[in-house]
Amino acid sequence: MSFTSDVKDELAGIELSDSSKKAQLSALFQLLASLSISSRGLSLNITCTNAKVIKRVAMDVRALYGLRCDIEATRQKNLDKRNIYTLIITEKAREILEDLDLWTGKGLQEHPRMGFLNHEEMVRSYLAGCFMAGGSINSPRSTSYHLEITASSEGQGQFMQKLLEKENIPARMTVRRKHHVVYMKSAETIADMLRLLGASEAVMEFEDERIQRDFINSLHRLDNVKIANEQKSLKVADEQIEAISYLKDRGLLRYLSEKDRQIAMVRYANPDASLKELSKIYQQQSGVELTKSGIRHRFENIYKLVEKYRKREEEHDS
Repeated sequence: MSFTSDVKDELAGIELSDSSKKAQLSALFQLLASLSISSRGLSLNITCTNAKVIKRVAMDVRALYGLRCDIEATRQKNLDKRNIYTLIITEKAREILEDLDLWTGKGLQEHPRMGFLNHEEMVRSYLAGCFMAGGSINSPRSTSYHLEITASSEGQGQFMQKLLEKENIPARMTVRRKHHVVYMKSAETIADMLRLLGASEAVMEFEDERIQRDFINSLHRLDNVKIANEQKSLKVADEQIEAISYLKDRGLLRYLSEKDRQIAMVRYANPDASLKELSKIYQQQSGVELTKSGIRHRFENIYKLVEKYRKREEEHDS
């Protein structure tokens, strides 16, 4: 089962007040229901692939409007071969739509009016219904974070954005295959969204995976820094050994000061040591404390002497 299904199952099991049930049904009907007209009048078909979501719709319709609705299941013929659940309402269709603020004197509406969601729990329940109907979220084990809800129209997408903005949750909207999609990619924003919807178990799983990934990434970054520092240290050591070998092969070490010659010999005997290790070795041998900065300064003198004699060789060759 996917993380998206887990979140929807959790949301479908949350206990709600009657007003919040209406808010949630308003979103579910807006995104999942189709309206048909026959000789018997209006009827609503609510279609969904999540069994717990369609069961929740049936339970709330019965609790709020006294209607017992049968659920039909058919299997998809594509590769997924998932069940498609359909709930048919043949009674009180218009009354229900009016009660959910989806039908007014102007006809069917893109979304309920803002005043319909008159307290915070109703706002949360409406947004939870939107996710249950058209939402998806990447697994917290994924390398990228993404939560989205497919809206029924541009107007409904903008309505969702306004509700989320009031809850300090930024969301963007794009058009994908002619559908308007409200989405967010920030891990912190997605976690806040799950909290807002009331999916506490999903929040715990999401945050746990995110913390573990961030910890592992931090370790990798530290390892990379350590490797880079080791490579830099080895490069510096190679350059120092090369300079010392140049002077040694030409009998030029005698032109160094006693202090510079001492550190040169310590380096020559310890070609793989870091500057910190070189400082300790030098102190052990000489009894004199020498910092990494001090070692660099002495090697500047060594490099200057090498450069001086290389220039002389070049002038002589020319």
